[in-house]
Amino acid sequence: MDHRAELSERKKQILKAIIDVHIRFGEPVGSKYLTQSEQIPLSSATIRNEMAELEQMGYLEQPHTSAGRVPSRAGYRLYVDSLMNRYPVTAREWEELNAIMRSKVDALDKVLEQAGKMVSLLTNYTSLVMKVGSAGGVVRRIDTVWLDDGSFILVMTLDGDTVRSKTIRTDRPVDREMLVQLCAALNEHIAGIPIEQINLPRMMAAEHAAGDSAFLISPVIKCLYEVLGTAETPDIRFEGVNKLLQYPEFSDIDRFREMFEVLENKDEIMTVMQSAQNDRVNVIIGGETTVRPMENSTLVFRNLTENGRVVGAIGVIGPCRMDYSKVVGLIDAMTDRINTMMDGEAPPGEIPSALFGDIQNKPEPPK
Repeated sequence: MDHRAELSERKKQILKAIIDVHIRFGEPVGSKYLTQSEQIPLSSATIRNEMAELEQMGYLEQPHTSAGRVPSRAGYRLYVDSLMNRYPVTAREWEELNAIMRSKVDALDKVLEQAGKMVSLLTNYTSLVMKVGSAGGVVRRIDTVWLDDGSFILVMTLDGDTVRSKTIRTDRPVDREMLVQLCAALNEHIAGIPIEQINLPRMMAAEHAAGDSAFLISPVIKCLYEVLGTAETPDIRFEGVNKLLQYPEFSDIDRFREMFEVLENKDEIMTVMQSAQNDRVNVIIGGETTVRPMENSTLVFRNLTENGRVVGAIGVIGPCRMDYSKVVGLIDAMTDRINTMMDGEAPPGEIPSALFGDIQNKPEPPK
């Protein structure tokens, strides 16, 4: 049964305050702390009654009889979906994000490597970056290098700016002018087309446009199939795995070992990430995934796209008691920057001052 419609604004305010405090300090939150430190204008007795009802509705849990409450998985889900504040990315964080764009790194591998390190540093969680393999993908641009009358090099730029090359030998003489014709025909009719869509009509159109170079279209298409068929497989890289040990949720060595095995194997997490084909930040909390060792963890990620095709993803793994607002805000900002760069738009200029966030002083923990 869905209880969301039954939540009053007062219950939402109390639930949000409890989760905000619990994320900061990791301790159960009591009614007295909410009235004194969070300045909720209600009596302790009223807040206790509301907390008891939120517990009955499944949004809170009480770990000990006399203790305060902590959020449940359902509580975190409601918080992420509709209660948490939008994170104001700070000036320093914008500068760090823009530094990736100014680094003039063209290869997606290097961009992801830098992004992964930065996300782990800024969030203090384990970061992960996924690069989707280019098998079955697209050749974005085709160039040639003339060697001699009987051979030339075919240079293929794939998704993610990966470059592959093949030497093609011919039975008929080839000159530089013929290769210029060939490149023009290939880039007009073949480049940018998924390999599975390169059919006979497209090949015939390319041959017609190639003129005297038409006999080279067939061996070039064969090379394209060979390259895309042997392209790299999808992969995930992690940064800051040891940071999980900072959180009580992973202090149990057996639990950490199980999580480490999941990270080392990669396949289960990759399956979860590849199942999300949307263009937004995905937040998968605890038991929402079938990966059992992640029951006490949260996976947050967003896909990277180039010309409408998913080429990778950036995310973090941490405890369910995660600073969701900050993590979602930073991943959203970073992937926006990288997507803009890969789509060929101008890199960002000055940091938008309207998005500056103030560094908040850390409050005293709840009593």
